[in-house]
Amino acid sequence: MNSQPATIDEHIINESRLISLNSKYATDFLNGSKKSNVVFDFNAIAKKDNSILYHTIAIQSAEITGAFYNLNDTNNQVNFTITGTSSATDGNYTMTIRPGNYNSITFKTEFEFQYRGRVGALDLVSFLFNEVTGRYQMTALTQNATITINLISTTCRLPLGIDENATGTLVFGFQGVPAAATFFPFPADFLGITKIKVCSNALAGDNYDSVSLNTSTLIDTISVSGGLFGLTIYNSLGRESFVKARRIDEIDIQLTDQDDNEIDFNNANWTFTIILNSHRRQMFSKDEGIINFAKMRRAEEATNKPEPLPQLLKELPLERVNIKEEEPDSDDDILLS
Repeated sequence: MNSQPATIDEHIINESRLISLNSKYATDFLNGSKKSNVVFDFNAIAKKDNSILYHTIAIQSAEITGAFYNLNDTNNQVNFTITGTSSATDGNYTMTIRPGNYNSITFKTEFEFQYRGRVGALDLVSFLFNEVTGRYQMTALTQNATITINLISTTCRLPLGIDENATGTLVFGFQGVPAAATFFPFPADFLGITKIKVCSNALAGDNYDSVSLNTSTLIDTISVSGGLFGLTIYNSLGRESFVKARRIDEIDIQLTDQDDNEIDFNNANWTFTIILNSHRRQMFSKDEGIINFAKMRRAEEATNKPEPLPQLLKELPLERVNIKEEEPDSDDDILLS
């Protein structure tokens, strides 16, 4: 049975390569100008090789512009029903807060504007912000009127101070009747996107996400530190993620918020620098270590060079050398049979 020579040793070496990604140069934009689901069609970044044991990746750095909004098409719908007024205003309404970056004051102005546009009279509602509690207060200004927010069809919850998992309705009466329903349940939240999840099918490993309570395509997370319209700059913590795939031909990137909603970058670009580490099996000689190529060439030349005649004679068997006696004045001939 053949066995590996004792002079050969096996080591694991790490081959690193840098991959620079700029969303501007993606080959496919799967969600258009949102630019949060893109594909870069590279040519065999990592080839399948029997000597490669596995790959790992790490995001070395990232630069992400804060062009996304804290109110967008995932959290800007308010559905409500008005009852107790004239038949002209009673009914069900859905108003849409225009996407943008809001605070407590600008949101109040936009809410009143959209309410007036849907219902037709601003004086039907009072919408105030309490700076002490951080909560909004809403009352109907028409006698016997009630405003009921239908939670099942309302996505604008955190800015209004409504629990995201709440069900049922919230009823706001005339001049605070019933008084308990005057204030929204919780402080208004305009933080918006606080974490960016970086996901990829091509680079997926065994990372877990509490949204699904299972493994996912998540490869890293980036905390948003740039603020509204600012620039988030991320530098690696030195952590690596295992990559399941052994061959990588293209890189797909999906950027989502903390709730797995795709981010709308409003056509703004972002950049990433990724390190791809290939862990490869490599054979080395235990005896020689690093090969000295000049010394190796001299050894080969010496092996192929003919030996001098005296050396050959010494190495020939004695029976193959015949000496013939001649006259004293003649020369001795050495005959090689």
